[in-house]
Amino acid sequence: MDKLIIGDTELSVVDHGGQPCLTLAEVATALYGKGGDGSATPFETRVRDLYRRHADEFTPTMTALVKMKTRGGEQEVRVFSLRGAHLLGMFARTDRAKAFRRAVLDVLDDQVRQGETLSAEFQRTLLEYSGKQALASLCGKGLRQWQSQKPPLEAKLSQLSDQIQPSLPLH
Repeated sequence: MDKLIIGDTELSVVDHGGQPCLTLAEVATALYGKGGDGSATPFETRVRDLYRRHADEFTPTMTALVKMKTRGGEQEVRVFSLRGAHLLGMFARTDRAKAFRRAVLDVLDDQVRQGETLSAEFQRTLLEYSGKQALASLCGKGLRQWQSQKPPLEAKLSQLSDQIQPSLPLH
């Protein structure tokens, strides 16, 4: 996911530790909008203050300082996971924040559903793999058939396993 669109606002999503995150500036835009001159600086201050007042409610998986390239060179930037951004949205009391909370929950629900679907498909493929492997070892005549069926099943298991891994740290 590269972008998150909420109403008429398009937010850039960054990857941090395999999970989608928003920078503090993006969260400020989502919760309060852009400043009159196109700058979100006053709103960034509001979000920074919200975070500082409630910092004890954020876990290390919800926010982090990461080094990013910015217009001013490489700097440490605070990013929030979607759960962390949603928590900030809970503290903000604007109509934009209300819409943001709903949108973030929809994205999180989609990620959970996708993870459940991938997990179920992985389990079905693993069951098929194990069953065919057991049959091949029980009767020698199924061995040649197993040798042709094994590589595509292994490839599918590997692919599903790779897709499942990034979706696991949702807790």
